[in-house]
Amino acid sequence: MAKEEVEVVQSREAQRQHAKRATLDQLLGKKRAEREVTFQMPGSGEEVSFLFRAIGAKEYDQLVSKHPPTPEGRIEGSTFNIHTFAPALLARVVVDPDFSATEWEKVWNSPDWNRGEVMQFFSIAVELCSTGMSIPFSGRD
Repeated sequence: MAKEEVEVVQSREAQRQHAKRATLDQLLGKKRAEREVTFQMPGSGEEVSFLFRAIGAKEYDQLVSKHPPTPEGRIEGSTFNIHTFAPALLARVVVDPDFSATEWEKVWNSPDWNRGEVMQFFSIAVELCSTGMSIPFSGRD
């Protein structure tokens, strides 16, 4: 083994010996963030639920790039076309019920769902994929 490889192995072993130190296995074994949302259907009051599961940063960025803003949206500073990106994101993030992007487009474009209602779905999906960890920051004493 080369000296650099030995140092890497020793470093990883030292990490394993200290319970408070993270290991690569711990980081790679992290489960995706999930959130179950239950609400009453507007109009009927019937209770329904959805299970949202975050997607990885790379997949999220690739999805954004597949839905570029319209020329008007680009002028306004948008980074994506919300009318195509939102249904695509919901199709990836809402895992139960498992609706396709086409099915989410039907909800998104339905005259029976107002902008605030469909934006709640979208906001939950974006928040789940974008919220960071809770890491305490403290200054040195």
